[in-house]
Amino acid sequence: MQFDMSVPVRCSPGELYAVLADIQDRAAGPGSPVRAMDKVPPGPTCVGTRWREVVRVGPGLAMTMWSEVTDVVPGRLLAMRFWGGSMEGDLTYTLTVQDGHTVLRQQETMHTVGWLRPLDPPLGRALGTRLARRLRDIAAMFSDGPAA
Repeated sequence: MQFDMSVPVRCSPGELYAVLADIQDRAAGPGSPVRAMDKVPPGPTCVGTRWREVVRVGPGLAMTMWSEVTDVVPGRLLAMRFWGGSMEGDLTYTLTVQDGHTVLRQQETMHTVGWLRPLDPPLGRALGTRLARRLRDIAAMFSDGPAA
């Protein structure tokens, strides 16, 4: 499964990067599928930083995902690999300035492991919808949400 999506955000690249680098401070909340998220170790985000994320996947069902930072350019790029819940993959956030706002681009490659592999197509459709919502939720953290 491959995803490449973007959203304009009403903030500077530095402000947006700060949120992404400490997303655990804002990930869980009302309406969010994220039940808990911890950064290990706490402090500045650098190569090797990890997050443990508990995500609701259905009524009474949750899975734990781990991610580890593989590349960082403050204000421009945050890349990581992730695994858990019978899935693994790579995620890269790229931040650029366009028409006076920051464009957050998310490029993600993931696949299921083991017996779930044949379910990649329907899971990809469902995950694409969730990933797009997550991008919109990140944009909404900044005043009026996505830029026009």
